[in-house]
Amino acid sequence: MDKRGALFPGQGSQQVGMGKDICDAFDVAREVFEEANEVLGFDIASVCFEGPEEKLRQTRYTQPAIVTHSAAVWRVLSSEGYVPDYVAGHSVGEYSALVAGGVLSFADALRLVKVRAEAMQNCGEENPGSMAAIIGMPEDKMAELLEAASEAGTIAAANYNSPGQTVVSGDVAAVEKAGEVAPSLGAKRVVKLNVSGAFHSPLMERSIGDLSAMLEEVEFKPASVPVVCNVTARPSTDPAEIRDLLAKQLVSPVLWSRSMRFMTGDGVAAFVEVGPGNVLCALLRRIDRGVTCTSCSDAKTVKEFLGGVKT
Repeated sequence: MDKRGALFPGQGSQQVGMGKDICDAFDVAREVFEEANEVLGFDIASVCFEGPEEKLRQTRYTQPAIVTHSAAVWRVLSSEGYVPDYVAGHSVGEYSALVAGGVLSFADALRLVKVRAEAMQNCGEENPGSMAAIIGMPEDKMAELLEAASEAGTIAAANYNSPGQTVVSGDVAAVEKAGEVAPSLGAKRVVKLNVSGAFHSPLMERSIGDLSAMLEEVEFKPASVPVVCNVTARPSTDPAEIRDLLAKQLVSPVLWSRSMRFMTGDGVAAFVEVGPGNVLCALLRRIDRGVTCTSCSDAKTVKEFLGGVKT
């Protein structure tokens, strides 16, 4: 039997209204949102269900919202007996994956995400930065691009999302410089991202302290399902290693394409994206067209997936 992988989306997948029909359709999903409201100390359900969009786009709300929605969908899937062979999450989605993998309780994951999101938002306000997706440029040209752009400031590769899509992050001037240079290195398009900071770059260094302190307070258990980590693109079940990698993740690139290649190389042929949107399924199609990926983002897609999957 083919192996199965569960994927959890990160920032950028959010949309107003997310989670509402899941909560209406499944009691276990509604319980997740109720728990989230309690843990966070504010009504994340109303932010997800009603917005407004500009509020949901703020990092301090976006990240807890995405993790809560993913956890609610996951609670439904797991309550119906779905068990993957690997889990992985993109950036903040790694916290959702750790809940699914049995490393963190949902409440502890949310406490960590709240601290992470606040620290990243504050970091972005104190030290403004930018991010841009470089589309169509060969990955082996990235070092050359970063060297050229670094003349204008700090810059780093933030996400290796798929062949031909890498995100750069850093000082505004350096990211703009990268956008000017990239076409000469083969890029077809450069898309500036609507984010509140230079995520996964050295500009996030100051956010590590706040998160590290909280990481030490929270219980990490050995993973019941291996977690393919962003920083290494390798699986781990070791709680100490996973804790260490979560701190490093803030200033390290998300090795998403390599993570997916590890999983497909180990026999994973059927993936499910658990949470808002279908960004990760779209990326996976660019990485390996020989595997399937199903998005579970609302009541309809969840019911269809559960109807077609053998638990």
